[in-house]
Amino acid sequence: MPASANPSPAEIVAALQRGGIVEALKLVLAAKGIGSSGANVAGQVGTRPKPFRSTPLSSKATDLSPGEVPRSSGDIWLLFVIAALCIAYHFFAR
Repeated sequence: MPASANPSPAEIVAALQRGGIVEALKLVLAAKGIGSSGANVAGQVGTRPKPFRSTPLSSKATDLSPGEVPRSSGDIWLLFVIAALCIAYHFFAR
């Protein structure tokens, strides 16, 4: 079906029901007034830009397998031990 100057929504729906996705897209572009110069822009609608990451989060993260979570350092356990000792001193040293 040739693209008319101003296609109706019924023509677009009919093209989609026939399975003519490209034809329906051409009809929508014609309805919006986008010519052949804008077709390149319409073809890039579904593409997403890649996220920008200049450096890895840490030097250790490059040695990990995909999906592997880096191990935390043991410093947090030292903090918990000191806090537990302070609480124990508070209750038992009086």
